[in-house]
Amino acid sequence: MNPTAITTKTELLQLIATTRTELEAAVASVPPERREEALPSGLSVKDLLAHVAFWERYLVDRLAAAQTGRDFAALPYAVDAEVDSINALVYAQHHSQSWDVVWFDFEDVHRRLLVVLDPFTDADIFDPARSLAVIGDDQHTAFDHIYAESAEHFIEHTSEIKTWLHGADPAATRTGADLCPIVRPNSTYAGLQGLNYWGGVSAQNVGAQAICMHLLKMPPGARAKAHLHENHETVIYLISGKVAMWYGAHLEQHQIMHAGEFLYIPAGAPHLPYNPFDEEAVAVLAR
Repeated sequence: MNPTAITTKTELLQLIATTRTELEAAVASVPPERREEALPSGLSVKDLLAHVAFWERYLVDRLAAAQTGRDFAALPYAVDAEVDSINALVYAQHHSQSWDVVWFDFEDVHRRLLVVLDPFTDADIFDPARSLAVIGDDQHTAFDHIYAESAEHFIEHTSEIKTWLHGADPAATRTGADLCPIVRPNSTYAGLQGLNYWGGVSAQNVGAQAICMHLLKMPPGARAKAHLHENHETVIYLISGKVAMWYGAHLEQHQIMHAGEFLYIPAGAPHLPYNPFDEEAVAVLAR
């Protein structure tokens, strides 16, 4: 379902329930003796459940922190780390746990999310003016975060499990007009480093195996957190505007990128992009 079609809390909760049921059905179809067998991603079904539970817990804790006026930065999350690094840490922490422990946590944190969401109104979830109070983010609505860490995540890993279990490659099964799909970016998601990305090409929407590409818009004053991409390179093409970036082992290097230029960021290179100029910058990112 296109997330832009979701406009009420009732519709959101129904989508979460439906996608969660589909994920649990996919997990139930896996024979017990294969639950810890590695999928193409290198994670087992058990690892995926721990991964999903972690990001749902992250959402629950972030919502709870905003509601009680606590500083989310003080919570035990590596919010300045790159997503791949966080996922690797989650794997290391939970890989040796038993199936029963992981499954209990997977179910428990989802129940907690539904409890936290229960008193929310439509305005709490969808109104940008409420986002800072509800989720501690004045750039993205609570819906952006809730959808990304629940329904969208459930859909992603349901597809992964089904593809692995039944041997069907979503990209390989497309034919005719669907063989080379056109993607029209009509929704955004909140990047962990504080920037706002438009959905483009990824494993989730077209079954891409080794590339993703997104559109980034940086309004004047936008600033990411310092971070690095440990396991992949990044190429950026600036369509319009100007952006600046600190980079290097200690962020000691600085440069300004102009429209029409390409930028290459190697894997493992710390960087901090920002827009100190008066004009919005628009860029395409490929990883």
